[in-house]
Amino acid sequence: MARATDWTQLAGKRVELRKDGQLVRTGFVKDVLATADVLWLEAERFRQRTLVDKSMGYTIRPLQNSSLN
Repeated sequence: MARATDWTQLAGKRVELRKDGQLVRTGFVKDVLATADVLWLEAERFRQRTLVDKSMGYTIRPLQNSSLN
């Protein structure tokens, strides 16, 4: 799956969070800031809610057929 460069359409989607090509975690995107360069991943199991800033080198890959809706 290709990485998403425009984060505005990711709210409610299940995604992979990557940095330097390595998988950091997966999760559902709770919200995306209006500037589309920061998003929140929801808390899951033992993982806390996570703030992700594109300027820190993170990339996002949407996972197929998975959403909160």
